[in-house]
Amino acid sequence: MSIVTRWPILLAACGGAAFATLLGSKRHKEKQAQKAELHEWENEGGNLAPPPEAPDTPVTTGSA
Repeated sequence: MSIVTRWPILLAACGGAAFATLLGSKRHKEKQAQKAELHEWENEGGNLAPPPEAPDTPVTTGSA
């Protein structure tokens, strides 16, 4: 391979790495913002949904 064919490959690899870094940084910022919003919501008194209550008598399948 000559230097003429190596340069575009090198530039494409560097460009792809830079794009992946920017995309990853954007996702990280969005995730951090969502965590901050959830924390703020919880501090305001918001609660997650309570767990479903279990039935009084367990239901079994099959013959008794």
